[in-house]
Amino acid sequence: MTACDSCARLGTPYQEPKVVSAVPLIVTARPKPPIPPLPADRRAPREIRGLDVAENYPQIIQKARKKHALSQEDLALKVKERLSIIQKIELGKMVPDMRLARAIEHVLRVKLLVPRSEPPAPKLPTNATRQITVADVAMIRKKEEKDASELKAER
Repeated sequence: MTACDSCARLGTPYQEPKVVSAVPLIVTARPKPPIPPLPADRRAPREIRGLDVAENYPQIIQKARKKHALSQEDLALKVKERLSIIQKIELGKMVPDMRLARAIEHVLRVKLLVPRSEPPAPKLPTNATRQITVADVAMIRKKEEKDASELKAER
């Protein structure tokens, strides 16, 4: 392209890129193995790991949403989630994940996350007779062998 002297001072002349030799480079470095993602329970903060969503979460959410005079669409916008997800949660077809449960708790000022509770272990009847297991037999034989070796050592 040609330009007058006053215009030519404003820019820089175009230079063709230098051609690098056509010899391909050989890469000898091994690729690093991908880092596996953390399990879902380890990604969550410690205070959330021991929590579960309440069993009656659909009723809690519906009641609080109506109390605050919010439509499902308004709630979806406030928690930054799709309307269909909110509908499924309120119908009980879907359990909210921890992030969404926290967001709903914050917006509606309700308690959805409760401490995780484990069912009590079944109690064995106290009058049940104890049965001998394979481990018991092995311990008895080991004890008998030990006693026999001590008797031989004394002789």
